[in-house]
Amino acid sequence: MSSYNKYKLDNGLEVILSPNNHLHSVSIAVGLNYGLFYESNNTAGVSHLIEHMLFEGTDKFDKKTLKGFLDNQTTYWNGETDAEVTSYKFKLLNLSKPQYVFDIISDMLFNSVFPEENLIKEKNAVVNEVQSNFGEELSIESAISRAYLLKKPVTTFLGGDPRKIEGMPKNTILDLYSKYYSPGNTVMSIAGNFNSKNVIKSIDNAFGDIKKDNITPDLRIYTGKTKYKSVHVKSFNPYPGQSSLIFGMKIPGAEELYRKSEKGRAGLNYIHSILADRLMESLRDKAGLVYLADAEMDISRHTGYLVLYAKTKTKDLEESKRLIFNELEKIITGDVIDKNVNNSKISLKASLADIFDSTLDHATEMLNSSLKYGKDINQLYKEEISLTLDDVRAAAAYLKTEGKDDSILIISN
Repeated sequence: MSSYNKYKLDNGLEVILSPNNHLHSVSIAVGLNYGLFYESNNTAGVSHLIEHMLFEGTDKFDKKTLKGFLDNQTTYWNGETDAEVTSYKFKLLNLSKPQYVFDIISDMLFNSVFPEENLIKEKNAVVNEVQSNFGEELSIESAISRAYLLKKPVTTFLGGDPRKIEGMPKNTILDLYSKYYSPGNTVMSIAGNFNSKNVIKSIDNAFGDIKKDNITPDLRIYTGKTKYKSVHVKSFNPYPGQSSLIFGMKIPGAEELYRKSEKGRAGLNYIHSILADRLMESLRDKAGLVYLADAEMDISRHTGYLVLYAKTKTKDLEESKRLIFNELEKIITGDVIDKNVNNSKISLKASLADIFDSTLDHATEMLNSSLKYGKDINQLYKEEISLTLDDVRAAAAYLKTEGKDDSILIISN
């Protein structure tokens, strides 16, 4: 497992370092507790728009200077807006000038100026980005998360409301930016080949004097439908006779799981892995009904859901549905063996090996582990790798008692 050095500045900025001088790059990930879940209906998309504007210049570093830094010193850079977190990622071949790098990142985060002409341009870019993803946004796989996470009908855009983005006043954007972009609401993670002493000194110089109130945003629940018993979606598949079946079961968020059991989140992740294997065995290997059947789990601080899905011929839809629910019921009733748990542990180790070998993935996972769960990857790894068969069965029993009346069945044909 990787070694970590965690510390916090007096203004609340949390920093996580994972140095490794055997690697050939260094990646920096910065995340804020602000995203789509914290927006009202009237500000839907503002976090996405702020993310775009942070690359448009500050008083100290104008757009040309920022572009020069990103083009000449990074091999990858990007901003991402998710449900609970807005993040910024930078990958460099080296960190030979850490003070310059962290001065730029600090100014981008907390001193962006939002030039009017650039704001108009980026509003248009965000709207185009949202609308260009129309097919993906309305894909059947996205319908579960849309219904559960955003409390919206399946036709809602996840990247923001284009009409609200276009008409959003600048003072509203600046107010939310100045309120929630603060050091105390921010985590920075750095992974790869770097000198920890130099990096810590540079971060202190760049961020230490920034004094802002730490205002934690409130979780905003969207209006609209909250329960879907059965939803039919018109398929985008141009070939007749093909259907998709999606089943979603709502589960509590990670914080509630931790209160019930330290291993609750880890147990549910194992169940997702076990179900994925068993669905393929049942629907494809034995019955030959599908090309692909899968399961996925999403757990964060405020939400969680389990999704099972398969794509099959329309004539085989009912049999596929029966087998999917049959495998789910087996897991719920404790039909799990040591072999299932051991296979999941092997998959977990392989996944972590891939993460640790990539500085960008490693920095990203350090960031997400801290922001979503308040733990580092090693803690999460220890929890998951120490799971027993009884732990997984207990998680399955817990799944049975939660959210069953709020499940969603979506069929596209």
